[in-house]
Amino acid sequence: MKYKLIFSDFDGTALRSDRTVSAKTVQAVKDYRAAGGTFIISTGRMYESVLKCADMFGLTDINMPISAMDGGIIKESLSGKVIALNTMPYEQTADFAYECDKIGCYCQVYTQDKLYVERENDINRDYCNITKIKMHPVGKLGDYILKNKLSCVKVLIAADNADSYLDYFRDKYSDIQFFLSFTRFLDGASKKAGKGNALKLLTEYLDVDKSATVAIGDSMNDISMLESAALGVAVANADDRLKKSADIIAPSCDEDGVADIIYRAIRDEL
Repeated sequence: MKYKLIFSDFDGTALRSDRTVSAKTVQAVKDYRAAGGTFIISTGRMYESVLKCADMFGLTDINMPISAMDGGIIKESLSGKVIALNTMPYEQTADFAYECDKIGCYCQVYTQDKLYVERENDINRDYCNITKIKMHPVGKLGDYILKNKLSCVKVLIAADNADSYLDYFRDKYSDIQFFLSFTRFLDGASKKAGKGNALKLLTEYLDVDKSATVAIGDSMNDISMLESAALGVAVANADDRLKKSADIIAPSCDEDGVADIIYRAIRDEL
């Protein structure tokens, strides 16, 4: 089997639009592992959120690395061992929060294990309902970050016009990179993070050659991962801009695109 390491995004890729993982995908992951492959979830979600979903994949019995918060943290699923942790300077994170407040856009920030918001609202209630994560309202985020010298792993803006905020923030901070996840979300993480950097680190950590790697995604925060893998795959429901960077297009998340790629990898048809 040529491709021994598959990195898959979660939402919109392995996860169907009804927020479930199909039985076919679960079986494909099981068969891939039996054939000697390693399947890794690489997501913008918090690590704890992924753990709550690991049983969807039948992955609760193995100690596997999880790349969470856009590569901001890489942590083993059973041992809890932190393989990599990339945080942003608290001064820049605080300034980001102040800037969001000034221009009137909603933001939230994440440490290694907590989600902080200014106050509870419909946006973060919906977000927490989907991700199964508890929020911590703390008042003015910039003040809280500065006072506590908060080491943040990720920041997020939720807005219908997230593209315009990407243009606004793209080069504003020396130690923070920004990328679109869902069409409504703009993510920010350390420049040492990113899904592509996580892929490179884990190929070394797992002693797998880059030529044996596949990355599958749907959003623009997946682009560095697709470009870093030997084979970059976009699902059919992916952002058109991501498709341009993909080597091949798989069926959509609702058509078991991840399972399709896994079985093609097992049969050496990629």
